[in-house]
Amino acid sequence: MADADGVGMTDAELEQFIKLLRLWCETELDQFAHFIVPTRWGDVYADFGRNRPPGFPEDGYERLDWSGEAG
Repeated sequence: MADADGVGMTDAELEQFIKLLRLWCETELDQFAHFIVPTRWGDVYADFGRNRPPGFPEDGYERLDWSGEAG
């Protein structure tokens, strides 16, 4: 998604974000975490967990590889 000016994250920014997210998941995430991320368009609700919610299909997720590209 791009911002209001049509500019999205660069490939380097996206790769850094994914690498930091992986590090956070490996070192800080215990069982689950729930965040509200304030943005200029309103709150974004982010949920992280070590288990998929019951009844939610695995194909409902997008797997991220660590090179910065979705896979």
